[in-house]
Amino acid sequence: MMGAYGCVIAAVELTQGIYTVRRAETETGADYYVAPPGMGIEDLEGCFRLEVSGMSKGNNKAVEHLLFSKMEQTKRGNSNLPAIAGVIGFEVLRILIEYVEEK
Repeated sequence: MMGAYGCVIAAVELTQGIYTVRRAETETGADYYVAPPGMGIEDLEGCFRLEVSGMSKGNNKAVEHLLFSKMEQTKRGNSNLPAIAGVIGFEVLRILIEYVEEK
């Protein structure tokens, strides 16, 4: 799982220009908070929740299914912040990142 965190966080930073600011609390439906440069860690307004997952085996369809599952997880989370889901399939060398529509 640590490999998935590192790869997806790096991909979000590179492609979206937003950075991890701290670990998310339990039951928020996400693993981390991410924000644009200059955002403080004390005020989460303007942050996104980031849910990360990965799979060592599986084809592209399996990676897409995992992404959908993680998007649904963020919708069930106890938070009003917008969310991003990111997954990696190590076997197919694919990272998917998706902004989650509001509940």
